[in-house]
Amino acid sequence: MEKNPLLHIIKLQLLDDELDAILSEQKGLPEEISALEEQIAQLTRQLEERAKRIEENQAKRIALRTEIKESQEKIKKYKDAQTKARNNKEYDALSKQIEFEEQEIKRAESQIRAIEALEEQIAQLEKKGKELLAENRFDELTADMYPTDELKKNLTECQTELKRKQKELDTIIKNTQDDVDALKRKIKKQREIVEAHIKHVLIKYDQLRRGNIQNVVVKFSRNACSGCNTRVPASRHAFIFQGGFYSCETCGRIVVHERLFEELTAAVTSE
Repeated sequence: MEKNPLLHIIKLQLLDDELDAILSEQKGLPEEISALEEQIAQLTRQLEERAKRIEENQAKRIALRTEIKESQEKIKKYKDAQTKARNNKEYDALSKQIEFEEQEIKRAESQIRAIEALEEQIAQLEKKGKELLAENRFDELTADMYPTDELKKNLTECQTELKRKQKELDTIIKNTQDDVDALKRKIKKQREIVEAHIKHVLIKYDQLRRGNIQNVVVKFSRNACSGCNTRVPASRHAFIFQGGFYSCETCGRIVVHERLFEELTAAVTSE
């Protein structure tokens, strides 16, 4: 007697479940590692932005002070030249040059004060951030308030935790790799069998598993879908008894007669 092709999809589910059980030993470490990597990237960006701002402000200050020094030297030169001016026109022209350089000095000094005021504002924000942290008032903290030293501390802690979790995951993967590889080979072979016999069921099976539905293929138990306990219409009972399947209208699971599970268990046991 030819085997019911639905046995192939049930066997595929058993293999997939076995692989999931092994991968579950990773205890969500891949997701935790991804979250830590994202947090590290965010902290690194914040620190780099702050370092860049400090560097740019310092470069602006140096450039402005250089401009001030150059203007002062020009003023000295123009004043020396005024003492040797041959007429009022030449003297007035030098006075205008001196006035221009004095304005340039004021402009540069104003920009330096603006930079210093901004830095003071940032320092005050970080000081306020430290006070809020000390009082556990985290909900009042803004990104600008978070102290730079705390960001560096958090970055170091995240990097240390990432190394620890990555090492733990690597150990688990190493210990289970042979089993995982063997199961993946079996699953690949089983999928080929299912696709050859009931490709339409495999498509539905994959859609449901991608939707994170557990136990895609379930038993027809007490006239209901054992996945969600929704009653199966009486008009479908005979078809299920004859070896067919029913797509649950509530959860979408593939409902088959429980004897198929028993047949597969017996076949696996006898292998």
